Amino acid sequence: MNDIKVMGCLKPTYNKSLILSRLGYDKHRTAISNESLRGIGRLITYAENTLSIMATYRIIDISYIDSPRVVLEDGTILSGKKLSELLKNSCQALVMGATGGAKIMELIEQLQVEGKMSDAVVIDAAASEITDSALDFVMSIVGQYLKPRGKFLTKMRFSPGYGDFEITQQKDFYRLLEAQNLGIKLNEACLLIPEKSVFAIAGICGEKE
Repeated sequence: MNDIKVMGCLKPTYNKSLILSRLGYDKHRTAISNESLRGIGRLITYAENTLSIMATYRIIDISYIDSPRVVLEDGTILSGKKLSELLKNSCQALVMGATGGAKIMELIEQLQVEGKMSDAVVIDAAASEITDSALDFVMSIVGQYLKPRGKFLTKMRFSPGYGDFEITQQKDFYRLLEAQNLGIKLNEACLLIPEKSVFAIAGICGEKE
């Protein structure tokens, strides 16, 4: 399973309450009418139908960890204290990425041009959460593969830009995943294009095969 896997036309399950949280709603503190909820629900569905989600992943051995450095089998060096802590009991790493495609950003930009800023904000939040949910799907698939082999994934995953896991390390993920095959580009600031794209890493615990 060390080869790069690519999955297209994904419709990952997602938690609508997390989209509401991205919008600043707190069910214990924020009052929102049923009419508003229905409107938000329609926009979330609109976002879901506009997204064209693809995901990719690979499993790679970890050679050694010398905090904050994590050295992968191909010589790639990742760096981050929290990252090395996450992976300290892992013999391998799951490197993964997902993208929502270009059309969703075109929709958001069009809504902004039309002055429909509130709609654009909801679509943006929904697109972010749904695309991120594709990584949950990847972890679920890989977790099922690992279980009969006596292995398991760390519960958490980290993305470049989290804490001292610097955004510049997107370059390593881009190369490891050959992300250009998903239509993803990396700009000079190491930001992903389309914007609704994400990379992450999780640990695999258990003995190597």
